[in-house]
Amino acid sequence: MFKGVKQNDKISMTFKKWEINYCNIVMSAILDKSNICAVFLTDNKYFPKFIYTCGQLLNNGKYKGDICLVVGDDLNEKMNKTQLEFIEKNNIIVKYFPNIKFSDEFLQSQQKMDRAGKGTHWFAKRFQFHKFHLFNVYFKQWNNIFYLDCGITINKDVSPMLELFEKNTLLAHSDAYPYYKWKLHDQFRSPTNTECFNKLNAKYNLNIDYCQTTIMLYDTNIIETDTYDMILNLLFEYPISITNDQGIIALYFTNIKPLFKQIKTKDEKSYFYDYLPRGVSRDKYIMLKS
Repeated sequence: MFKGVKQNDKISMTFKKWEINYCNIVMSAILDKSNICAVFLTDNKYFPKFIYTCGQLLNNGKYKGDICLVVGDDLNEKMNKTQLEFIEKNNIIVKYFPNIKFSDEFLQSQQKMDRAGKGTHWFAKRFQFHKFHLFNVYFKQWNNIFYLDCGITINKDVSPMLELFEKNTLLAHSDAYPYYKWKLHDQFRSPTNTECFNKLNAKYNLNIDYCQTTIMLYDTNIIETDTYDMILNLLFEYPISITNDQGIIALYFTNIKPLFKQIKTKDEKSYFYDYLPRGVSRDKYIMLKS
């Protein structure tokens, strides 16, 4: 194979071949990170907040990748002129998933539930359960998903955050940051749900940190054919989440598929994301929830 080539040349050529293969592997990883879809979710009521955050993602955030908007029944083929113009102007992919159906019996049980002052929240923001669809196999056509709540403010280039994706990982912000006094059980406990809570607590570890679902960055390898169904089944088996989707998604990604990891909060140039500013001015953050 190396006839007529000196030994040192053989070593050099072998090393070169290894070096090229290594570079190809590294480049593949980089290309994987470039295959990103930014995903939003809205109903008709929150559409102005979608326009606000998506517009900032494109302008302030300098985002250039795919954007997908997940909608439910009230926007399926029912968008107004302003909504359609924004969608078409920015080449946004619209994906419809039907609203989750709840039986009358289930809804009546929810009306009796004491959620520590958040009883009306469950009904007023029932569309939040549409977030379960973020883990539908539909999204496996991209390697990475960057989910953002509508209403988030984006101040600057999001590129540093798009370098954070990790294999088989759900990156999100801890709901208990920065003091970590809250635990997962706080997403479910209330005076009127003792029996269901005890059942939940006996089966799963609730004395652990858990994620917010305001932003989530994840490798779509975490999505399996039954992921959506398993998350939905948790809702019906343990219908006592105080903050709707968040407790259920957090339960799944801490106990059933423990893939949640605290997202990096800053680098030497910027703070990345937080629910609210903490000790520094708002413009120091790439994005803020409020």
